[in-house]
Amino acid sequence: MRSFRTPRSGSLTSGFDMSVASLRRASERRAEHLLGDLLEAQGWDGRQPPAGDVLLQHEYRAFPDLAGLLNDAGKSGAGAGVPDAIVVDRDTGAPFAVIEVKAFAGEIGKAVREAQDYARALRVDRWRPLAIGLAGTSSDEFELVVTKNIREEWREITYDGHPISWIPTRIDLETIIAAGDLLEIRPSVPPLETLAARAGEINRLLREARIKDEYRPAVVAATMLALWHSRGEIRRDPRYILQDINHSCREAFFKAGKPELGKSLGVDEANNKLKTKARRIATILERLNVTVLTAEHDYLGQLYETFFRYTGGNTIGQYFTPRHVARMMADVCGVTRDDTVLDPACGTGGFLIACMDRISTRHRLSRTETVDVVRQNLIGFENEPITAALCVANMILRGDGSTRVSKADCFATPEYPYGTATVALTNPPFPRAKTDTPVETFVSRALDGLKQRGKLAIVLPMSLLAKRDKGAWRRRILANNSLLAVCQLPDDLFQPFAAVTTAFAVIEKGVPHDPGRKTVFVRLNEDGMTLRKGVRVPAATQPNRIPETVDAILNCACVPSLSGSASIKDKDEWAPGAYIPSAPADDRSLMTNIDAHLRRLASFYTRYAREIVAQRRAVESGDPVVGAYRDMISQQRLSNAQSLPAEPGTIGGMFEIFYGMKELRSREGIAPGASLVVSPTEAYNGCYGWLEFPELIEPPFVTVAQTGSIGEAFVQLEPCAVNDDCLVLLPRNGENPDIADLVLAAACIRLEKWRFAYGRKLTPSRVAAFPVHDGRGLREWIEEKLRDLEEVVEASLTPYYIDDERDAAVARDRLAEIYRDPAALVSGNELEARIDELIA
Repeated sequence: MRSFRTPRSGSLTSGFDMSVASLRRASERRAEHLLGDLLEAQGWDGRQPPAGDVLLQHEYRAFPDLAGLLNDAGKSGAGAGVPDAIVVDRDTGAPFAVIEVKAFAGEIGKAVREAQDYARALRVDRWRPLAIGLAGTSSDEFELVVTKNIREEWREITYDGHPISWIPTRIDLETIIAAGDLLEIRPSVPPLETLAARAGEINRLLREARIKDEYRPAVVAATMLALWHSRGEIRRDPRYILQDINHSCREAFFKAGKPELGKSLGVDEANNKLKTKARRIATILERLNVTVLTAEHDYLGQLYETFFRYTGGNTIGQYFTPRHVARMMADVCGVTRDDTVLDPACGTGGFLIACMDRISTRHRLSRTETVDVVRQNLIGFENEPITAALCVANMILRGDGSTRVSKADCFATPEYPYGTATVALTNPPFPRAKTDTPVETFVSRALDGLKQRGKLAIVLPMSLLAKRDKGAWRRRILANNSLLAVCQLPDDLFQPFAAVTTAFAVIEKGVPHDPGRKTVFVRLNEDGMTLRKGVRVPAATQPNRIPETVDAILNCACVPSLSGSASIKDKDEWAPGAYIPSAPADDRSLMTNIDAHLRRLASFYTRYAREIVAQRRAVESGDPVVGAYRDMISQQRLSNAQSLPAEPGTIGGMFEIFYGMKELRSREGIAPGASLVVSPTEAYNGCYGWLEFPELIEPPFVTVAQTGSIGEAFVQLEPCAVNDDCLVLLPRNGENPDIADLVLAAACIRLEKWRFAYGRKLTPSRVAAFPVHDGRGLREWIEEKLRDLEEVVEASLTPYYIDDERDAAVARDRLAEIYRDPAALVSGNELEARIDELIA
């Protein structure tokens, strides 16, 4: 029989204690993972500064200022403190918040007290960190408390009068800390990169659940609306979660008086894969606070638009207008509470929302007052059932779903408001097939809905504004209406789905256009956004010229490179590129363009070194033949070039301009060979490849792409044949032009390439008028860059001229030396690949 003794070290009880400790450590690790998820959801980077924003446990000791203050701030009141996490300003090291994590939800009080002790120790000078306690490991069941010290009393941060249950964004923390006694928060939307990443995760989950692209926005919207309407009270069990989402979503539509539309928005309750993925989707949305926020704040609407945009919003054939552009168009039209606004193709309601926001802000309306205006004055039609439901859901999340938004075809519905609206705003779907409704038809329909002298602002493709075969349509519009303004929008505006050149036109109904009246033309190329990993995000380093754009349109201002005005009549084109004067190029823009050009030229020599040497040897043997281009073309083409404008200080004054070789209009049937062919591509200095072609143009000269990469201009230093989709610019100043002048001219052409797109051709006469900027201040810099280029060319070509292995090895070493230089003109992989080939 076993005897039991009083437990000592190493006894059964000690083993049990160790198991409990291990369980606690494991639970705390899971709680730390939960903390990482909560931080990431609000845009915090969990890496250690300076790469990220978060110091975990002992990492703070690498920051002397923090370490010194925490030496006597241990959890037990003595010894060095080790807080679980400190959220800091990565640039200055200043602490925003101290976070303590506990394994079990019941320990939230302890977590908050310990965080407050650490935060108190860090309250020096201007440092006023918040104290945050997190307790629990479950994504669905945890407690989080955010506190701030005001006059030595710790008080909770609130939203709408209730304690918040999320970690604030950087913007919110900075505001709370700086604002003295402020405790109430108005949440800001996390960075777009964060939302796009969350949308990417949701996309992956929906793909794994076998949800087709076109139905993904409906699943996201239904889940978001259900969580918000139910305040998160939907069951997470896979057996019930989908039916709870549908039930809550339909309740929201019923309450808004749109029960029929509610049938178009929901989830497939029979999808077993989605049943298992829906819990994580709901958790992602909850991390972004959709269950606790009120419609009074636009946070929900911004989240909704962002998630819709990055979870397949283009799959139903529509590219939805970004909110800042919709708001700009509402500002241009001067929308007020007295206006009736119409969108005949309203999509998810972006223009209606922009008008609602402008009216509410301008007139300082309460939510109830705003809802009354919306109910009476905003009218929208959307033919696609899911999109119409998405639009109404968008309005519900802003506090009203009882809008005059109808699931109807604006061309067929008897409810269409002829002659009713004072403002029409729309971005009609651009046709993808010949059977789709032309954009021109949407313009006419929008005008049908306007009163006399009502204003229409409509997004249009550049082809409609510039192509000659659309001239008759433009004339018909001007016969009955006035063209007030045209604004070209950023080329990447509709990323991540489309790169298409668009503009919006502002038209006044019922007043025939006076040819003497000045129409304003604007180019908005800087809207405060930048393209990062396929996502357009706000960037503090990017200028935002939207205020200038609105001012230029409203006040007919002429600002070089931004805006101009002109008298339009008959079939004239409406493209802004035809009417906005150029601004003198600044050195930075020229240097950026020249550097990009010379890098592509250097890459060409490195990538095609073998072929270049082979062509040079072939030319020496007489096949192919190299000659002056003027001797290869007809007298008529020479006369055409001589008739172009040739003003001093312009491209036409510096070059004779010709079209490329007609023989290369099509490259079909031409065999591979040794002759370099240049085409309208931006890679490798315009190099298309190497074909069997008997005549090459004697360099140096400049080529400019007319199609493809329109406006890309390159200096050609090797004999080459030029495709018919390029222009050939031959220097007027004799046989030995200064290469630096050619490089500068090519950069000046590139600065003007925004003026051209599909529908507006780059022609010799248009290029001839471009100004050539004075580059005397850049001359030394350009010459230095050209010397670098010569070094790359020599190092790239030399190994193919050398038969002696030792000399070839020296050349290879020189090439490798250039490769190791981080400032080398040519990219690392190009040279590395060439070195590998040489070694082989």
